[in-house]
Amino acid sequence: ERAEKENVTFGDFMTKTYLPQCKLDKKAKTYTIEEMLYRLHLADTIGALPFGKIAPFHLERIKKDMADGKKSDRTIQYVLQLTRQAFNTARKLGIYAGESPTNAVKWPKLDNMKLRYLSITEAETLLAALAAKSQNLHDLSLLSLHCGLRFGEIAKLTWSCVNWDAGSLAILDAKTGSRTAYLTAPARAMLKSRKEGKPNDFIFPKRSGKKGAMDQASKVFTDTVKELKFNLGVTDRKQKVTFHTLRHTFATHLTNNGADLNAV
Repeated sequence: ERAEKENVTFGDFMTKTYLPQCKLDKKAKTYTIEEMLYRLHLADTIGALPFGKIAPFHLERIKKDMADGKKSDRTIQYVLQLTRQAFNTARKLGIYAGESPTNAVKWPKLDNMKLRYLSITEAETLLAALAAKSQNLHDLSLLSLHCGLRFGEIAKLTWSCVNWDAGSLAILDAKTGSRTAYLTAPARAMLKSRKEGKPNDFIFPKRSGKKGAMDQASKVFTDTVKELKFNLGVTDRKQKVTFHTLRHTFATHLTNNGADLNAV
């Protein structure tokens, strides 16, 4: 039985165990991405090898092939993360007892810091343009701009997160842990203008009526930014205006107006 487990190939494990479980446990978008990354970058390179035969050398070669193919450092990181998750899962299931070869591989460093932020005039112009197309998207954007929230944090907000007396929002299970965000007068007025639901109802539910939180901003946001020509001639990804630019704008204006950097 031990020998049989030791001979399970990475490919068999991924296609028969890891990915089917991923499809059940994770979001559909996550499954699609992980299946694609495995199929394009791992299946033909280490798929036929048992776990114990996969060495850091193999992953370094995958890294080089991806870099030669002009894949971004972020995509290379995703592939290494997927490989590490597969090894960790195999260890938990008793299929593999050794260390993950990803521990001995140098991961590419990322520079994802958004450099672009909106001026007050640009922000007001964007909000006005969004309001003309979608009040819901305008409200989402205003909350990000005034409270520094990520899209995912806004999507998960329920009415129970709102503390009207304190003028604050409870941001639960965020990327860096739970925290409190404080409402500006316009943000508070915007929330007051929306129809308040039950405590566990999402403040910004899916328009389709489906259950669960929204997973991405409407394409209307990207189209509006394009119409306003905010990204005209911009080729650097870090300089492009995206929904996340609103959060960066919030932080930048706070800093520029003398707020303590640690507080920001």
